[in-house]
Amino acid sequence: AEIRVVSVRTDGAVKTSDLWGSLSPGVEKSTSGVVFHRVRNTMNMSKRTSAVDSYSIGEVSTILNLSRDMIRYYEKQGAIRASRGAENNYRRYDSMEVFWLLEAMQHKSWGIPISEISGIRNHEYTINTEQFLGEEVKRIRADVRYRELLAQRLEQLQMNMLLSTKNIGCFWVESIPSAYYCHLVTGRGDEYERINLSEKSSSFVFDDQHLPFIDSGLQVEDDRVEWEMGIQEKYVRSLGLEIPEDFTKISGGLCLCTHIDIGEIGSYNQEVFHVLPEYAAEHGFNVPDGAKIRGVILGRGYENGEFRRIVKIHLPIL
Repeated sequence: AEIRVVSVRTDGAVKTSDLWGSLSPGVEKSTSGVVFHRVRNTMNMSKRTSAVDSYSIGEVSTILNLSRDMIRYYEKQGAIRASRGAENNYRRYDSMEVFWLLEAMQHKSWGIPISEISGIRNHEYTINTEQFLGEEVKRIRADVRYRELLAQRLEQLQMNMLLSTKNIGCFWVESIPSAYYCHLVTGRGDEYERINLSEKSSSFVFDDQHLPFIDSGLQVEDDRVEWEMGIQEKYVRSLGLEIPEDFTKISGGLCLCTHIDIGEIGSYNQEVFHVLPEYAAEHGFNVPDGAKIRGVILGRGYENGEFRRIVKIHLPIL
């Protein structure tokens, strides 16, 4: 432990005593003319323990509802010190050490690592504690923002699930958000080429913080489907993400939408996507030249004994 002794400059010299000199103080000078003497407290904490004012590790465990292993861990990390019984060499803790441990447990609950508690306590306690708590507040607030965004995402997915089968065969106009996509694999029917995902894209997509916001998407070509992995631009901004180079931004806008069921594995037919351009032509929608049908997989799984692959597809319109 450390004690700080303050000596005030009175006549241009530091007012000291023989006691300070004998303890070999370190001197710190502040801008206000106050000189701080930092000295090491070399008192053996374990010598304070008396037979009356001491507790066994079991008693401390019961008082603080803390396992014996954790008490030993706090001790190993320097947060507390134990004395040893004269007769049996068992650990004993005086009241002050129990107070230290209680306080250390509270520090841990604030997010301060156990390994840092001794250092914080023994040097610049108020400054260090304030700094640690400030960092923890920032971390918590960032976590709250992330979890609120995650809750919004899960609500969106929940609604997608609710409407996935109900909207098969229905058509509507919707503003599709901008998103970033990278190529995953080329498919023709249910035959697929080798999956091709760069190391950077894989690290980005499958990051634990990113993955909840990733969509499995697709782009329809004449004779194939390009399967993709993507993330909406609003999540990129909110999470402050840096997009890998092989991602392409797909601008959003008004689109004609519907849900389709690709069906059982092996029964996939490219013509299932034709419903969108056919509906657009029949109902007079103006489709830009070169516009591609894109989509997002809403879910794959068994329902009423049948395997279903529900996809939301959309086609840009003017």
